Amino acid sequence: MHNRKSLSVLPSLFFALLFCLILVQPALVLAQDKPLSSSPDEWMQKIKTERFLRLSPQEKIARFQELPEEEQVALYEKLSDAQKEELFAGLGVKGRQSLFRLLSEQEKQRWLSTYPELCGAEKGAEVSAPAPAKTSPSKLIPPAPSRIENILSGRFPTTISRELKQYGYDFFAKGGSTFAPVTNVPVGPDYAIGPGDQFTIHLWGKAEKTYETSVTRDGTIVLPRLGSLDVNGLTFTELKKFLYHKFKQYYPDFQLSITMGRLRTIRIFLVGEAKNPGTYAVSSLSSVISALSATGGPNKNGSLRNIKLFRAGKQIVSLDLYDFFIRGLKNKDVRLQPGDTIFIPVLGPVVGVAGNVRRPGIYELKGHESIGDVITLAGGILPTGYLQSVQIERVVGHQRRVVVSFSLDSQKEEGHGNLGIPLHDGDVLKIYPVYKGLRQVVYLEGHVKYPREYELKPGMRIRDILPSYDALLPEPYLPQAEIVRLVQPDLHPETIAFNLGALLAGDESQNLKLEDRDHIKVFSRAEKEELPTVTIEGAVQKPGTYRLLEHMRIKDLIFQAGNFKKSASMKKAGLSRLVKGKNGTDVTKIDFSPERAMAGLSPDNMTLKPDDVVHIRDIPLYHQALERKVYLAGEFRFPGEYTYSAGEHLLSVIERAGGLSDTAYPFGALFYRESAKGVQKERLNEYINKLEEDILTLGTQSAETALDKDQAAILQQTLSAKKQLLAKLKQAQPTGRMVIDLPQVLASASSSFNFELRPGDRLVIPRRPEHVNVLGEVYNPTALLAEKGKTVGDYLQLVGGPTDDAEEGQIYVVKANGEVLSKSQEGFFGMATWDSRNHRWTMGGFDSLKLDPGDTIIVPRKVEKYPWLRLTKDITQILYQIAVTAGVIIVAY
Repeated sequence: MHNRKSLSVLPSLFFALLFCLILVQPALVLAQDKPLSSSPDEWMQKIKTERFLRLSPQEKIARFQELPEEEQVALYEKLSDAQKEELFAGLGVKGRQSLFRLLSEQEKQRWLSTYPELCGAEKGAEVSAPAPAKTSPSKLIPPAPSRIENILSGRFPTTISRELKQYGYDFFAKGGSTFAPVTNVPVGPDYAIGPGDQFTIHLWGKAEKTYETSVTRDGTIVLPRLGSLDVNGLTFTELKKFLYHKFKQYYPDFQLSITMGRLRTIRIFLVGEAKNPGTYAVSSLSSVISALSATGGPNKNGSLRNIKLFRAGKQIVSLDLYDFFIRGLKNKDVRLQPGDTIFIPVLGPVVGVAGNVRRPGIYELKGHESIGDVITLAGGILPTGYLQSVQIERVVGHQRRVVVSFSLDSQKEEGHGNLGIPLHDGDVLKIYPVYKGLRQVVYLEGHVKYPREYELKPGMRIRDILPSYDALLPEPYLPQAEIVRLVQPDLHPETIAFNLGALLAGDESQNLKLEDRDHIKVFSRAEKEELPTVTIEGAVQKPGTYRLLEHMRIKDLIFQAGNFKKSASMKKAGLSRLVKGKNGTDVTKIDFSPERAMAGLSPDNMTLKPDDVVHIRDIPLYHQALERKVYLAGEFRFPGEYTYSAGEHLLSVIERAGGLSDTAYPFGALFYRESAKGVQKERLNEYINKLEEDILTLGTQSAETALDKDQAAILQQTLSAKKQLLAKLKQAQPTGRMVIDLPQVLASASSSFNFELRPGDRLVIPRRPEHVNVLGEVYNPTALLAEKGKTVGDYLQLVGGPTDDAEEGQIYVVKANGEVLSKSQEGFFGMATWDSRNHRWTMGGFDSLKLDPGDTIIVPRKVEKYPWLRLTKDITQILYQIAVTAGVIIVAY
């Protein structure tokens, strides 16, 4: 047995050894070239490096970032310079920062020249390019209207704003936060080659060669067969010619092209009032403006108009950025060289320009600028600028503030007149707006076709603006129109009335002369008169009050009201008319035939007068006839909705429905009537109100009466029970059910049980049930199979009989049709019981009463055994009455 177990292990050992061999084999193959003197750690590191180098560029980056920091450094040190550059370029901003912190100082200095943004990572700070802002399109805020948009939209300025911003600094608001040099842009033919530049040389023709090289620190490149060549300072064009001649010594027939790779970076200095002063590595293509833009530019205490570039201790250029911002000129924006210093001096004299110029702001002065010069800087004066009173707010002698006012009106040329007034440091030039009101204008307003402003011409009168009725809207008020005039000297308004009808008829006395800023107002008749109306009521599509038009007749009014409804009587209608007499106003009634009126026959189609009321009657009993519908559902041959005639009885409709189906159970018929539902709702509300009063009384007794412990417990139980019952009653919904004896209805049309129908009646006939329910205080409340001839006593016996808690004297039966039979209905000293189905007395007492399918026996609980139930017996009776006679389904306990 032991040997068998040992043998069974051998296959497992064999496969384990084979698996290990498969794993180790690549390492053994790779180790064949390793000298025997290498340590195991070095041997494994070489294996890892060679495996790493066989990966794709994307796999290399992913694998490198998964390694622990120690292994990252070890792997990095095994790479060549070209492989390190490839790795650094692929790692991304955060990956480069992480690796940079792990490197030696010598390696860090090497990478700072290429990736100067890593400067912040030396101290552990994260430096990353700002992510573009993500703005939901649904949350974009529309830009505020411009000054020009406001003016031409009629929103004229009335004041001037002193919220001024220093001009030009917004250009640098989004300046580079990483200061990364641009090293992959195209170069121009005049680009000067220098140390650090990389380029690729392509030869084609009889010689197919490609060389990748970079300029060393001493300005040379090394190429096969050509050796070391000095290219420092050559332009890009000169480099092409130079190399072409060199290669031509070895290759007689070829073409040559040079593609620049990574450009060299140069280190410059930014000093003075810069936002971010310091030393920066920038692209060799950078100019002063591009370097300022990349580094954040001047702060607001720095000059924009006197930026200096120093090279080897000498000033090369002084740059005025206003030339670039305002005129787009870059003629002094020279290209930077290694070691250049950009110096930003302190801000020079400034002036503010506020009010109605195109570009309000704070501007730096350069020399002795005049008002005209500064207005030019601000984009010029807006058409709304008021030139007759321009102000300069000035601080004099560092002691006080003064205001100087003057006019620029009619001065076109800069440097002439007041435009040549020089401005001083701290001055604020204020150009106020013209008055927004129009002059030499009259206004036409109101009930006219073209309400607007009109030029006031010499000698203009009203008829020049209102020459005829064509200038008015329909139904103007002709007796009077108005001119509202501003009267000198305080321009208070006065109203001048004129007769518009007479004016349009040619009455020259009404053709008044107009003055500046007159408002002509024309009214409609509806504004000044109570327009005559007539009213139509009754069986029309759109009853209501309508405007009484001239010569309007009954036919016209009926047509305006949408014509007749289907229920309208065409034989006779009525009109009520106000009649003014000596003793006041009375109403007279006039009958007419709608049919004759619509035919246009007199006198029925009479002319209407103000305040007439027309009443179109309905066909007698039309709506009642439409409402005479009953609903038959369940076991009918043709169930559905039926319309019945006045006085029709239930049996007649049942016969029209084809009678009952073969599976119908007429003894369980459910009949519902809308009027019964209303009565049941009223009774239910009465019970709820009574119960609420009882609960309130019990609560008061509990608070005011000193009870012993048992009495208090009983009272509390009673109060709780009544609250539960109240909640059940409030949830109850009356159904409108009525108990009917359908078999008696079906027996004879002349039967007293065959009652007359009412609108909305519903009769539901169930299928014949097969059970009798026994509920309440019995040993096994359940449903039993109905058997012909079985009595109440028989069914009680089948469920174990009443329990000790049962109130046997209160047992009752709810028949399938809702009728209730109880033990209290026994007659002849308990020796006989009324049989409602057969309408006769049966001998033997309540227990011998025979039951039908669908009947329910209910055995109540004793009240005496639970004292608190005495106080709720009346509520139980309420529930019983509502449940069986009012058609409300409630579970009491």
